[in-house]
Amino acid sequence: MRNKPIKLFTFLLVLTSVLTACSKKTRVEADKAWDVRSYSEAREIYKEILSDLPKEDRGPVAFRVAEAYRLVNDYKNALRWYERAEKEKYGPEALLMQADMLKRQENYTEAIIRVNKYLAESPKDEYAKKLLEGAELALKWMQSQECILFKVENVKKLNSRYSDNCAVPVKKESIIFTSNRDEGVSDRTYKWSGGGFFDLWVAPIKKKRGEFTIESPEPLKGPANGKFNEGSSALNSKGSVMYFTQCGGKDGKLTTCQIFSSAKKGKDEWDEPIMLSFCDTGHTFGHPTVSADGKVMYFSSDIDGGYGGKDIWMVREVGRGKDWSNPINLGPAINTEGDEMFPSIAPDGTLYFSSNGHVGMGGLDMYKTTGTGNEWSTPENLKYPLNSGGDDFSLVYKTDEPQSGYLSSNRTGGRGDDDIWEFFPIPQTFKITGRVLDCDTKQPIEEAAVFISNDKDANKITLRTDKNGFYSQVLTQEVSYELSADKNEAFYIGSKTAYQSTKGLICSKELVQDFEMCRLCLDCMFNVRGILYDLDMANIRPDAAKILDDSVVALMKRFPTVTIELGSHTDCRASADYNRDLAQRRADSAVAYIISKGIDSARLVAKGYGEDSLYLKKCKCELSDYERICTEAEHQLNRRTTVRITGTNYYTAAEKKRREEQRKIEEEQRRQQNAKPEAPKTKDDKEKERQKKQEERERKKKEKEEERKKKADERKKKADEKKRQQEENKKNKQKDKK
Repeated sequence: MRNKPIKLFTFLLVLTSVLTACSKKTRVEADKAWDVRSYSEAREIYKEILSDLPKEDRGPVAFRVAEAYRLVNDYKNALRWYERAEKEKYGPEALLMQADMLKRQENYTEAIIRVNKYLAESPKDEYAKKLLEGAELALKWMQSQECILFKVENVKKLNSRYSDNCAVPVKKESIIFTSNRDEGVSDRTYKWSGGGFFDLWVAPIKKKRGEFTIESPEPLKGPANGKFNEGSSALNSKGSVMYFTQCGGKDGKLTTCQIFSSAKKGKDEWDEPIMLSFCDTGHTFGHPTVSADGKVMYFSSDIDGGYGGKDIWMVREVGRGKDWSNPINLGPAINTEGDEMFPSIAPDGTLYFSSNGHVGMGGLDMYKTTGTGNEWSTPENLKYPLNSGGDDFSLVYKTDEPQSGYLSSNRTGGRGDDDIWEFFPIPQTFKITGRVLDCDTKQPIEEAAVFISNDKDANKITLRTDKNGFYSQVLTQEVSYELSADKNEAFYIGSKTAYQSTKGLICSKELVQDFEMCRLCLDCMFNVRGILYDLDMANIRPDAAKILDDSVVALMKRFPTVTIELGSHTDCRASADYNRDLAQRRADSAVAYIISKGIDSARLVAKGYGEDSLYLKKCKCELSDYERICTEAEHQLNRRTTVRITGTNYYTAAEKKRREEQRKIEEEQRRQQNAKPEAPKTKDDKEKERQKKQEERERKKKEKEEERKKKADERKKKADEKKRQQEENKKNKQKDKK
């Protein structure tokens, strides 16, 4: 009797073990689910059986669990299981994949540490080297805030807690996109991810109070949506034909995808889809995009003849648009041993695509390239913030806003798995600054004029320096400029011309251009060499006229407030009176010539010095041996023309008017310069503006209501007063009768 409880306990223990063993799945079942790509099912079975497996099998199974998480883009759990695989002695690949998952979660510093640890054991692994380079570049791009060209915002009205991607704007009418959210056409479970199947959805765009807003999306009408997966789509330029990806076939048994076309039927429905002729069911074709003229289609495929997994291919329209050519691979500049997918051709011919084979920030990065056929430029990474640590793909520009568009990404900050994000440009500012200094003292010149002209139009900007000699001007992108400085009113000789350009600049930049100017000496007498006269003559020769034009005339036009004395000098060889008379006649001729060039006569004085002011004193004729002392060349130095500044305050009425007009122009230019360019409005800005307008309407409505009520009260008050007065009058009449 005492042994009965023990026997009963033993029996129950054995029974429990048997039932538990029967309820557990087996590795064979897990492997079978894996082979048919039911990754979510396989993952859960592997996790359930892991602890019961022999130690040597736990590493590979833990690695498969990590892979199952990675294949459904759950990088956080994938990292945890790759770490578990490493602990179970799986091998160095687990460490490499840890670095990959850290990179996709934008933990670049730790990713670099782990990939370097891996490379210490496997220094020739090209994939690891590329992963390291991408992590280092991503860290650099994200830490540098000097060149952020775009702002990226989540399109909350299109996104759900599921996966939403591949937005295609249809003018300003609607947005077609892909989603596996609830209420789709199929209620079946997609074994790959454990979620729903993807359908094509459409979100109408309505104009309300002057703003375009996205309405609630609904499944695309018509037979385009089947029971299984529909993927990324594209439309021709007229919006009359849609091309889209369909996977699984009609019965869901295919493991491949094909591209179908569907014609628009009525306002918002699409006709029966037709598979394109170049597709077959033995390979995957997807992610179509069509050129602006509709004659070229680009797509992604794993057909034979490629360079890796999935490549970008193209087909051309043949038979007057009734068919397509055989596929052409875009070549090794674009395609790698990895996957190239989600091509998008912009109106200007730039091809955008996503790849995990080029150096990038995360999983799929987006790139751009230009070319044709199988000859394309080296792809350029679109960098942060268009790219992130996650998968970034399906970039498309809006038709009416060529610098804005949509992209898809599973980056952090989203609502679900993949989300649709909107991007728009951040205005880049280009400006030029500098100082104007005195060439002798190196001190700043205040109120100096800085002239700026460009190669695009005839506009010429004039700026004025501040007390520190500083100037600043906003410039336009892709323009070359010519600059110079001057300050005539302070008798500075203008600076040399300088050249600057914003051509080729992408990011905001401040150019620097300093100037130095030398001041005209107001206390000096200048010699003007080369003005020669015929013997005993005073008329201006052609060679002398050119020298006067380039020197005296130019000086007086440059400094319109200056008055001068023009002096003429001879050597001593003749009588003093004769020389003085000859010099005066020559000075008068020179002044007359200068006046003929438009210079006011009031600004000029002619002075004939003769031999009274010799340049070389030793050549005086009073010296008995002057012929021996001075050569002919030295006598020539004494025969000269001089300019001496006699005043600086000559202003004509026209000059005063010109200066006043110039000041007004400069003030207007300064006002325009200080006006900051208006940045594009974000969704938050638009929402605030909408709320502000709504509040203003409510305020006005309230004011009108109060005014109406006030007037009604006044009318009632008057009516009551009138009624009271009538009753009082009536009573008074009755009293009078009595």
